[in-house]
Amino acid sequence: MKLKKLKWVHNFLNIYNPLFGKMKKTDTFSSDIQFNSILIFSTTALGDFMFNTPAIRAIRAHYPDAHITLVSSEKNRLLVENYDQIDSVVYWDNKIRNLLPIALQAKKYKPELAVILHSHLPYDVLFAVVAGCQYILRNTYDVIPEWFRKWIVAEYKPQSGHFIQRKLNLLKSLDIIEKDISPEMELTCKYTPLDDSNKVIIGFQLGTSSPIRTWGVDKFVQLAEKLIESNPNTIIKLIGSSRELSLSSVFLNKIKPEYSNNIVDLIGKTTLPELISHIENMSVLVTGDTGPLHIAIALKKPTVSLFVTADPKISGPYQDMDIHQVIKKEYDPSYEHPMEQINTDEVFKAIHNIL
Repeated sequence: MKLKKLKWVHNFLNIYNPLFGKMKKTDTFSSDIQFNSILIFSTTALGDFMFNTPAIRAIRAHYPDAHITLVSSEKNRLLVENYDQIDSVVYWDNKIRNLLPIALQAKKYKPELAVILHSHLPYDVLFAVVAGCQYILRNTYDVIPEWFRKWIVAEYKPQSGHFIQRKLNLLKSLDIIEKDISPEMELTCKYTPLDDSNKVIIGFQLGTSSPIRTWGVDKFVQLAEKLIESNPNTIIKLIGSSRELSLSSVFLNKIKPEYSNNIVDLIGKTTLPELISHIENMSVLVTGDTGPLHIAIALKKPTVSLFVTADPKISGPYQDMDIHQVIKKEYDPSYEHPMEQINTDEVFKAIHNIL
């Protein structure tokens, strides 16, 4: 958290709100208020949005007649543009230079409540006030200073537990009862099923958003060869974004030539709906902690997920646990790269436990 930005926004809002804003004192908030227009923030990565879908669904169920506007990121447009749990969507890149015109778009819907599930402090709070909200609930990842709490009804300190559950816990302030909420993630865009489900298709997500969470390409090559040798009919599909093209090049250069017909390289070649279609027909997906893992979980497709520096109790599978194999190692600094601690044999065994 950048304290200087926080203080600037705080001082600005102290001037702006009495003149132009509608923010009310937090002690006037009550779960009995019937909100007619709600702003929900989910402006970060694909996986973060997937974690937020149970909370969004719960808000819709609790306020069936409210107009719900989602503040999303442009990169998630294909996920959210036809999302049946929301009424409208505006796209914001978390940058202050683009805040005013997008906040004014949201203001047209006369939002009364902002529920910030995942965004960037403090500009998300500034956005909510400029958009005309009266109250703000915010899932936080940093301790919020006491002097800034006048803008937020809840919450001020990071929670523990899985990200999905943290979002659902936040909704208790709205009297949305946990026993009435399903924690299952959902896919929010249409895709076309593929007609090759009779094959053993194993997906490899080679990259992650952070190199420290990425299993080595050499390990993936070893695993592919081991899988094909055990079953020559196995198809390996490489998935990932265009940012990961270099990983597929290394993989294809290192795999034995006689196995090249068993490899389908999709990295950088699919739209989001196409990627979902390919994941949907996989027998199992092998991946680190990244967006496609959460797509597979939402699709109820088996996964083998690899964790060292990340914690699966926070960001791993949270539903249908019987179809997911999680490999978690405690970080050992003697390894040059943390993910080297996970060896090919244990991933191979986990795949066969699923198959």
